[in-house]
Amino acid sequence: METTISAKHLKKKYGSFYALQDVSLEIHPGEIFGLLGPNGAGKTTLIKILATLLQKDSGKVEILGHDLDREAETIRHLVGYVGQDTERSAYARLSVWENLSFFGTLRGMSKTQIRSQTDKMIDYFDFHNQMDKLFGALSGGQKQTVVIMRALLHEPPLIYLDEPTRGLDPVIARRIRAFLKRYVHDQGKSLLLTSHVLSEVDELVDQVALIHHGVIHVTGTPRSLKDTLEASEFIEIEKDHLPAAALERILRLPGVQGYIEREPGWISLGVQDLMAGAEAIIQLLRREGVETSFRHHSASLEDAFLFHIGVLNERFEA
Repeated sequence: METTISAKHLKKKYGSFYALQDVSLEIHPGEIFGLLGPNGAGKTTLIKILATLLQKDSGKVEILGHDLDREAETIRHLVGYVGQDTERSAYARLSVWENLSFFGTLRGMSKTQIRSQTDKMIDYFDFHNQMDKLFGALSGGQKQTVVIMRALLHEPPLIYLDEPTRGLDPVIARRIRAFLKRYVHDQGKSLLLTSHVLSEVDELVDQVALIHHGVIHVTGTPRSLKDTLEASEFIEIEKDHLPAAALERILRLPGVQGYIEREPGWISLGVQDLMAGAEAIIQLLRREGVETSFRHHSASLEDAFLFHIGVLNERFEA
């Protein structure tokens, strides 16, 4: 199968700290690939290496058929990049239009091409009223939208987005997600993104990798990662109202697959059969004389993320 990115055994060290220990991945045309991990896991380091902004210590990378070590300049012209430093990604004293025109010219685009591409994006994002404003005068969400438009202006075959919808209002964030899905899938582009909004990742990506301590441990579709939970539903109980002894007995009930702490103050108990699981848990709590509140949600990518991070933390602490 044709690959957009082929990265093998990447390593990156800062002093004695390994930001990347041994990272390998493949991304294909027409694919949105998500990179998930806690803060400090190595996500931004990996994207910066692939975007030619940071040098790796070892490993091999080919991007769109070009060797990263020998053809970095060629690769730079083939990618679009949105990092986390929005304020420094455009010129504060230039208008939105002047910024897009300047960066388009740097990409070798003609004025006609710049105007055509810009018109399409400002129509889609309803950005007409902001085009003459100085970049420095825009809101945080508006600045992020401009930076995304700048990255897509030359229609690159490969896009890197590091927290792309950070600071955006829900309407604009939804439009950007819809635009990216159509851009990648309809035109055979490739997209690598990181995001702390796991519902966004679940909606967007075709493949997702979990990186932790500089190592990719799990890769698959969002569905396959959810399937590793062995629980399709979660029954949530207030933690403060649940004695430890009662929790231990619940975990021994048939059909209860385990638990995660999805958010502070709540225990999420995984079950395959919602009705049977809820009935068994309620009966046990009644016998124990425990009164507490209940909630329910279906298995999500966030649950899979928390499950795997918990397993990996135990592995590293052992």
